Amino acid sequence: MTGGGISMTSTIIRRLLVVGAILALPARGYGQEATMSGTITDSTGGVLPGVTVTALHEASGNTFEAVTDERGTYRIAARAGVYRVTATLPAFSTVSRNGFELLVGQLGVVNLQMSPSTVQESVTVTAEAPLVDTTSSSLGGNIDPRQTQELPVNGRDWLSLTALAPGMRANATDLGPTTGERLGNREFQLNMDGQEVSVAQGGNRGQPRFSRDAIAEFQFLSSRFDATQGRSTGIQVNAITKSGANIPAGSLSGYFRDDSFNAADFIAKDAAGKRMVLPYSNQQVSATFGGPILKDRLHYFANYEYEREPQTLTVNTPYPRFNVQLTGTKRTDMAGLRLDYQLSSRTRVMARGNVFDFVNPYELQSTQLGSHPAAAEDFRRHSEELFTTLTQVLSNRAVNEVRAGFNSHLYRTGNHTSRPDHPQAANGIVYGHPRIMFRGFNIGGNVRTPQDNSANVYQLRDDFSLSFNKGGRHDLKLGGETLYAINAGFGCLYCMGRIDAQGGPIPANIEDLFPVWNDVSTWNLAALSPITRRYTFGNGQFRNSLPEYNYAGWFQDDWTMTSRLTLNLGLRYDVALNVWANHIVLPPIIDAERPNDTNNFQPRLGFAYTLTDRTVIRGGYGRYYGDIITGLAGQMNSLSNTAAAEIPNDCRPDFAANPFNGPWPTREQLEQRFCSTARTPTCIRRDTGENFVAPPAEFTKMPYSHQVSIGMQHQ
Repeated sequence: MTGGGISMTSTIIRRLLVVGAILALPARGYGQEATMSGTITDSTGGVLPGVTVTALHEASGNTFEAVTDERGTYRIAARAGVYRVTATLPAFSTVSRNGFELLVGQLGVVNLQMSPSTVQESVTVTAEAPLVDTTSSSLGGNIDPRQTQELPVNGRDWLSLTALAPGMRANATDLGPTTGERLGNREFQLNMDGQEVSVAQGGNRGQPRFSRDAIAEFQFLSSRFDATQGRSTGIQVNAITKSGANIPAGSLSGYFRDDSFNAADFIAKDAAGKRMVLPYSNQQVSATFGGPILKDRLHYFANYEYEREPQTLTVNTPYPRFNVQLTGTKRTDMAGLRLDYQLSSRTRVMARGNVFDFVNPYELQSTQLGSHPAAAEDFRRHSEELFTTLTQVLSNRAVNEVRAGFNSHLYRTGNHTSRPDHPQAANGIVYGHPRIMFRGFNIGGNVRTPQDNSANVYQLRDDFSLSFNKGGRHDLKLGGETLYAINAGFGCLYCMGRIDAQGGPIPANIEDLFPVWNDVSTWNLAALSPITRRYTFGNGQFRNSLPEYNYAGWFQDDWTMTSRLTLNLGLRYDVALNVWANHIVLPPIIDAERPNDTNNFQPRLGFAYTLTDRTVIRGGYGRYYGDIITGLAGQMNSLSNTAAAEIPNDCRPDFAANPFNGPWPTREQLEQRFCSTARTPTCIRRDTGENFVAPPAEFTKMPYSHQVSIGMQHQ
């Protein structure tokens, strides 16, 4: 997908047709985003069993029902939103509460009192929801729909709103906020509508992005003592997307910046020495629309957002002929579609699809500033998500939820220099150039460019909840999930070559040696031979496909022992198979028979003790396992399927252009010449790649942390 919003939206629609086939099956659910509970009493304070409690979702018309048990309590698994809660019982007046807002991940408490009545009457009560949650031991907060929609954020990055919470700080990257930890891989987890969409490949590959106008609200947790949540040792963000309502509604917004509105720069001057206005242009447009297909039953919500920023990358080197201007347009596209279908008060289905695409035609890493323009790379990130939730309220005590999803993430970098005679042309590589290192100056970029890495993840999860009374109220959660990931791509290891030309000063005619910056056929590499010390070259199979299997199971009991004390008790188990590509062997660098880490039990213990209606003490302990960064396994795969050699200068006048004095060798031919294979005076040294460290046995274990917290909250 390389086009704009139309092609992305059509992609989502085609994929949602697959979900439609699933929805045609007997439906078993709805998306459990939050929980509502409470106790129904009479005017004397006695509990009332058998009361029918109905929660009406005001925006969509969806209804959720439950019946109170022998203790007069009820529990409803519901959507986030604003509700009208009604309690009915024969011989009692009907009682309603309007405007109760339930946030994502929240346990909202609605207690109602009913009075005996011989005539049919209805009583409406109003009250503000308490700000203090007296039943949870987790630490975190919620960004509600009003904050999400109205608060201004730089770059429309809705995740930056988490900086409003105590203890949070903004990260220096565009990947979002963090709580003193590096965001992006195993420490951070982003769940969208219950689907894990985080990327764990490692490196600077970022996370999938979603349009701010598609986000309804989100919850962030810094300490969570809930066994249903895992695979991260740091902050967790649980967000939900917007859904359609009975009233059709949409939005259209634009944000435009142009240099015609800017003042002259204080430093930059034109050829006449006059202060000049630096060129700049940025356009952002976002549109949403949602509404009913069947009133009170079936709703849709669609969104699209794009950003265009024409840019000029000015290369600034000590050599005027290398100082070119590279112009292109950086663009971002995001699109999404969501369907919500309520079959009955006990059954609901949700399906969602999203696409994100980012392209920057010219990008220089900070370490490449001041180098030759050939270092500029073509950079792209692309992600797709498809997700459905099927859940059913089995009884007043039991709820079952099934989630299935697919998400993919692509990270790609490429060169702008043409090289049709490249030795890897048979593998489709006709762009690129050798990296040339002079004293104090470089030509070329990353020795692993081009890169084309993707992760496709298939997720299936089941959660079963059961409530009962024995020594207090128990809310049990049993569940398990499996994630099957395919980490595939192209990882070039010195396939473009690297020339170490630091054996002497930079040639005075260096500009003549590289007349056309993006055409390697015009480069006079042979002239560098007198100062070249060695040439590094790699060949082989750079493509890889590494499967990974993740399994998890958990048990959680939220035990309300008394009206003041709640215990959160749980145990979770995670195992990840083949994350180290166990079948790959390359002695002596990579040992054989690397075991899987299977001892990953994670106890969780939390408590919440209510001192008063406005004060609660909460805390807990938990052990947490994170994801192993799978990018290193890809490097191991590259090492086992490729051969990279360091060729010392043999003093030939054309060595820098023809290091092998003939045809480029195949991988097999290189293997035969390595000193580890052939102990001869002419053997060559094997190179294992920049910054690669073979993983010791301890590093093949899943990372984990022990976390303890205790604190007090007062309203």
